[in-house]
Amino acid sequence: MTGLTRKEVRRIRDKNESGENIGGTRGTLMVVLLHQWYTEPDFLNPDGTPLDLPFDGSSNSFSELVRRFGGDIPPGAMRTELVRIGVVEELINGRLRPLKRNVSKNEMHDRLIDGLTVVIYPALVALANNTDNESSSPTWVMRTASTSRVREKDVPRVRRIGSDRLTDLVESINDLFVAYETLHDDDLTESSDKSVGVGVFYFEEKTSESHFFDKT
Repeated sequence: MTGLTRKEVRRIRDKNESGENIGGTRGTLMVVLLHQWYTEPDFLNPDGTPLDLPFDGSSNSFSELVRRFGGDIPPGAMRTELVRIGVVEELINGRLRPLKRNVSKNEMHDRLIDGLTVVIYPALVALANNTDNESSSPTWVMRTASTSRVREKDVPRVRRIGSDRLTDLVESINDLFVAYETLHDDDLTESSDKSVGVGVFYFEEKTSESHFFDKT
Protein backbone atom coordinates (compact mmCIF):
# COMPACT_ATOMS: atom_id res chain seq x y z
CA MET A 1 0.00 0.00 0.00
CA THR A 2 1.37 3.38 -0.99
CA GLY A 3 -1.02 5.51 1.05
CA LEU A 4 -1.76 7.63 -2.02
CA THR A 5 -5.10 8.20 -3.72
CA ARG A 6 -5.54 7.76 -7.48
CA LYS A 7 -5.67 11.55 -7.76
CA GLU A 8 -2.29 11.85 -6.01
CA VAL A 9 -0.81 9.06 -8.14
CA ARG A 10 -1.94 10.82 -11.33
CA ARG A 11 -0.51 14.12 -10.09
CA ILE A 12 2.85 12.50 -9.28
CA ARG A 13 2.98 10.70 -12.62
CA ASP A 14 2.26 13.96 -14.46
CA LYS A 15 5.07 15.66 -12.55
CA ASN A 16 7.36 12.70 -13.17
CA GLU A 17 6.83 12.83 -16.93
CA SER A 18 7.38 16.59 -16.98
CA GLY A 19 10.68 16.19 -15.14
CA GLU A 20 9.62 17.80 -11.85
CA ASN A 21 11.09 16.56 -8.60
CA ILE A 22 8.59 14.38 -6.68
CA GLY A 23 10.87 12.47 -4.33
CA GLY A 24 9.90 14.31 -1.18
CA THR A 25 6.13 14.57 -1.72
CA ARG A 26 4.96 11.97 0.73
CA GLY A 27 7.70 12.52 3.27
CA THR A 28 7.07 16.27 3.18
CA LEU A 29 3.39 15.77 3.97
CA MET A 30 4.26 13.64 6.98
CA VAL A 31 6.75 16.24 8.20
CA VAL A 32 4.14 18.99 7.83
CA LEU A 33 1.53 16.90 9.63
CA LEU A 34 3.80 16.22 12.60
CA HIS A 35 4.90 19.84 12.77
CA GLN A 36 1.29 20.99 12.98
CA TRP A 37 0.55 18.34 15.60
CA TYR A 38 3.27 19.87 17.75
CA THR A 39 2.36 23.51 17.09
CA GLU A 40 -1.30 23.95 16.12
CA PRO A 41 -3.35 25.04 19.21
CA ASP A 42 -6.31 22.79 18.26
CA PHE A 43 -4.09 19.74 18.74
CA LEU A 44 -2.17 20.76 21.88
CA ASN A 45 -2.64 20.24 25.61
CA PRO A 46 -2.82 23.33 27.86
CA ASP A 47 0.90 22.88 28.62
CA GLY A 48 1.78 23.01 24.91
CA THR A 49 2.47 19.30 24.40
CA PRO A 50 0.74 17.44 21.56
CA LEU A 51 -2.57 15.79 22.37
CA ASP A 52 -3.20 12.07 22.17
CA LEU A 53 -5.74 12.14 19.36
CA PRO A 54 -8.71 9.83 18.72
CA PHE A 55 -8.69 8.58 15.16
CA ASP A 56 -12.18 9.86 14.28
CA GLY A 57 -14.04 13.04 15.11
CA SER A 58 -15.01 16.39 13.64
CA SER A 59 -12.44 18.28 15.72
CA ASN A 60 -9.33 17.48 17.76
CA SER A 61 -8.99 14.13 15.98
CA PHE A 62 -6.27 12.54 13.90
CA SER A 63 -8.58 12.39 10.90
CA GLU A 64 -9.20 16.13 11.17
CA LEU A 65 -5.45 16.75 11.46
CA VAL A 66 -4.85 14.75 8.26
CA ARG A 67 -7.71 16.47 6.44
CA ARG A 68 -6.21 19.85 7.25
CA PHE A 69 -2.52 19.15 6.73
CA GLY A 70 -2.10 15.73 5.06
CA GLY A 71 -2.86 16.57 1.45
CA ASP A 72 -4.70 13.78 -0.40
CA ILE A 73 -3.41 10.96 1.81
CA PRO A 74 -6.31 9.16 3.54
CA PRO A 75 -6.25 9.27 7.38
CA GLY A 76 -6.06 5.47 7.62
CA ALA A 77 -3.07 5.25 5.30
CA MET A 78 -1.34 8.12 7.11
CA ARG A 79 -1.85 6.40 10.46
CA THR A 80 -0.51 3.10 9.13
CA GLU A 81 2.62 4.73 7.69
CA LEU A 82 3.43 6.86 10.75
CA VAL A 83 2.99 3.88 13.08
CA ARG A 84 5.06 1.68 10.77
CA ILE A 85 8.08 3.98 10.76
CA GLY A 86 7.85 4.45 14.53
CA VAL A 87 7.00 8.14 14.86
CA VAL A 88 3.43 7.59 16.14
CA GLU A 89 2.17 5.09 18.71
CA GLU A 90 -1.34 3.63 18.81
CA LEU A 91 -2.38 3.37 22.46
CA ILE A 92 -4.56 0.67 24.04
CA ASN A 93 -7.52 3.06 24.10
CA GLY A 94 -7.15 3.62 20.35
CA ARG A 95 -5.74 7.14 20.60
CA LEU A 96 -2.66 8.11 18.64
CA ARG A 97 0.39 9.64 20.32
CA PRO A 98 3.29 11.28 18.44
CA LEU A 99 6.69 9.98 19.52
CA LYS A 100 8.96 12.05 17.29
CA ARG A 101 8.67 15.36 15.49
CA ASN A 102 10.61 14.56 12.33
CA VAL A 103 10.46 11.61 9.93
CA SER A 104 13.19 12.34 7.40
CA LYS A 105 15.97 10.36 9.07
CA ASN A 106 13.55 7.59 9.98
CA GLU A 107 12.46 7.30 6.35
CA MET A 108 16.03 7.08 5.07
CA HIS A 109 16.95 4.51 7.73
CA ASP A 110 13.82 2.53 6.91
CA ARG A 111 14.61 2.52 3.20
CA LEU A 112 18.19 1.42 3.89
CA ILE A 113 17.07 -1.48 6.10
CA ASP A 114 14.44 -2.54 3.55
CA GLY A 115 17.00 -2.40 0.75
CA LEU A 116 19.55 -4.47 2.64
CA THR A 117 16.95 -6.98 3.82
CA VAL A 118 14.78 -7.55 0.77
CA VAL A 119 17.16 -6.68 -2.10
CA ILE A 120 20.88 -6.93 -1.29
CA TYR A 121 20.80 -9.98 1.00
CA PRO A 122 18.57 -12.15 -1.24
CA ALA A 123 20.64 -11.21 -4.30
CA LEU A 124 23.86 -12.22 -2.50
CA VAL A 125 22.29 -15.53 -1.39
CA ALA A 126 21.29 -16.29 -4.98
CA LEU A 127 24.75 -15.32 -6.27
CA ALA A 128 26.44 -17.49 -3.65
CA ASN A 129 24.28 -20.46 -4.64
CA ASN A 130 24.99 -20.00 -8.35
CA THR A 131 28.76 -19.72 -7.89
CA ASP A 132 29.20 -22.59 -5.42
CA ASN A 133 30.81 -25.43 -7.39
CA GLU A 134 30.29 -27.86 -4.53
CA SER A 135 26.58 -27.16 -4.13
CA SER A 136 24.08 -29.78 -5.30
CA SER A 137 21.36 -27.15 -5.56
CA PRO A 138 20.23 -26.24 -9.08
CA THR A 139 21.13 -22.81 -10.40
CA TRP A 140 18.57 -20.16 -9.46
CA VAL A 141 17.24 -17.69 -11.99
CA MET A 142 19.05 -14.33 -12.04
CA ARG A 143 17.98 -12.24 -14.99
CA THR A 144 18.31 -8.58 -15.97
CA ALA A 145 17.20 -6.56 -18.97
CA SER A 146 19.26 -3.47 -19.76
CA THR A 147 20.30 -1.03 -22.43
CA SER A 148 22.51 2.03 -22.75
CA ARG A 149 20.64 3.49 -25.72
CA VAL A 150 17.53 5.16 -24.28
CA ARG A 151 17.17 8.84 -25.16
CA GLU A 152 17.11 11.18 -22.17
CA LYS A 153 13.66 12.52 -23.09
CA ASP A 154 12.25 8.98 -23.14
CA VAL A 155 13.56 7.99 -19.69
CA PRO A 156 10.49 9.14 -17.69
CA ARG A 157 8.18 7.09 -19.92
CA VAL A 158 10.45 4.04 -19.80
CA ARG A 159 10.69 4.38 -16.02
CA ARG A 160 6.91 4.54 -15.64
CA ILE A 161 6.19 1.61 -17.97
CA GLY A 162 8.97 -0.48 -16.43
CA SER A 163 7.73 0.24 -12.90
CA ASP A 164 4.14 -0.66 -13.84
CA ARG A 165 5.19 -3.96 -15.40
CA LEU A 166 7.43 -4.85 -12.49
CA THR A 167 4.58 -4.12 -10.08
CA ASP A 168 2.25 -6.40 -12.07
CA LEU A 169 4.86 -9.15 -12.07
CA VAL A 170 5.50 -8.93 -8.32
CA GLU A 171 1.77 -8.94 -7.58
CA SER A 172 1.27 -12.07 -9.70
CA ILE A 173 4.16 -13.83 -7.92
CA ASN A 174 2.74 -12.75 -4.58
CA ASP A 175 -0.61 -14.33 -5.53
CA LEU A 176 1.27 -17.56 -6.21
CA PHE A 177 2.94 -17.42 -2.80
CA VAL A 178 -0.37 -16.74 -1.05
CA ALA A 179 -1.90 -19.78 -2.78
CA TYR A 180 0.88 -22.01 -1.47
CA GLU A 181 0.69 -20.48 2.01
CA THR A 182 -2.94 -21.63 2.27
CA LEU A 183 -2.53 -24.90 0.33
CA HIS A 184 -2.00 -27.04 3.42
CA ASP A 185 -4.15 -25.21 5.96
CA ASP A 186 -6.06 -28.43 6.73
CA ASP A 187 -2.90 -30.49 7.18
CA LEU A 188 -2.32 -30.94 10.92
CA THR A 189 0.99 -32.81 10.56
CA GLU A 190 4.18 -31.00 11.48
CA SER A 191 6.20 -29.65 8.59
CA SER A 192 9.08 -27.25 8.14
CA ASP A 193 8.51 -23.95 6.36
CA LYS A 194 11.09 -22.37 4.11
CA SER A 195 11.42 -18.81 2.89
CA VAL A 196 11.38 -18.24 -0.86
CA GLY A 197 11.20 -15.03 -2.83
CA VAL A 198 11.54 -13.28 -6.17
CA GLY A 199 13.17 -9.85 -6.41
CA VAL A 200 13.00 -7.31 -9.22
CA PHE A 201 14.04 -3.66 -9.37
CA TYR A 202 14.43 -0.75 -11.76
CA PHE A 203 17.82 0.90 -12.31
CA GLU A 204 19.19 4.09 -13.88
CA GLU A 205 22.71 5.41 -14.03
CA LYS A 206 23.01 8.84 -12.43
CA THR A 207 24.95 10.32 -15.35
CA SER A 208 25.18 9.60 -19.06
CA GLU A 209 28.97 9.76 -19.01
CA SER A 210 29.53 6.20 -17.78
CA HIS A 211 27.83 3.31 -19.53
CA PHE A 212 27.83 0.47 -17.02
CA PHE A 213 25.95 -1.92 -19.29
CA ASP A 214 28.48 -1.48 -22.11
CA LYS A 215 31.36 -2.74 -19.94
CA THR A 216 32.71 -6.26 -20.36
